[in-house]
Amino acid sequence: MFKGIATYFIILVLPCFLFGDVTRFLDPISIRPSSFNPGSIVGNKTSASIAPSKFLRNSDFNIPEHSSVPVDFLLSRELLEAKLGELLSHRYQVSGKITAYVTRQWSPVKLSGNFIIKIRDCMPDQLCPSTFIRFAIWDNGVNIGEFAEPIRVSHFVEAFYTKGLLPRGSKVKGDNLIGRPVDVLKQHVGAVPVGTNLKGYQLGVNLRENSVLKWSHLTKVALVKKGEIVDVYASGSGIYISMKGMALENGVEGGFVKVRNLSSDKEFQAKVLNEKSVKVQL
Repeated sequence: MFKGIATYFIILVLPCFLFGDVTRFLDPISIRPSSFNPGSIVGNKTSASIAPSKFLRNSDFNIPEHSSVPVDFLLSRELLEAKLGELLSHRYQVSGKITAYVTRQWSPVKLSGNFIIKIRDCMPDQLCPSTFIRFAIWDNGVNIGEFAEPIRVSHFVEAFYTKGLLPRGSKVKGDNLIGRPVDVLKQHVGAVPVGTNLKGYQLGVNLRENSVLKWSHLTKVALVKKGEIVDVYASGSGIYISMKGMALENGVEGGFVKVRNLSSDKEFQAKVLNEKSVKVQL
């Protein structure tokens, strides 16, 4: 009898468990998209991505249409480059104008008018023609995203150009030079900025008309020449004396030369003050 009851149970009751509605035993699962958190980073990744990265390319970045941040305008490529140029100029405390060029495609980012850009780091961390910049965009106090972009950099300063032909050995004066903006990070590395005091310098090479003046073109003028008589001034401990001496080598302003005392034939080192004048500290 027990065997018959068991058989009846299997035939009539078990199919109810196999084919019945079991959803009442499960908690409902929501598949609706979660509300946007302005502080989060939203990115579109392909199936080739293995793991998300903290720093995103701009092409991977999208602001949701229903963002809580009010949109006033788009952060375009031109505006981003202008902002990065200002930030680099402040970061390295340089004169002149820094111009940045984003070398990859930049998709405009929706922002309000109250946004800032913060540079995290640069590689290498010095002003050079090409650099890799990591930066963050903040809008109304909210971190919109972290970005990493390769950047080309130009540093424009007013530099001296020659008005005409200048031969080797000629003094460099303001009346034969003009100023023009040049990029000192590229073909004009070492250009002499306008406003530099060139007293005591002369050309070590011949320069054609309309040539940029570089520090490599200049040599210091020898204010003291070997074999000539110079005035020697000595001071120290309340004592001040002057004498005559003979320069035993050429010397430029601020440099040291060997001098022989004409009275005692004693030799000593003296610092060049100006033309035919040297000083000794007692």
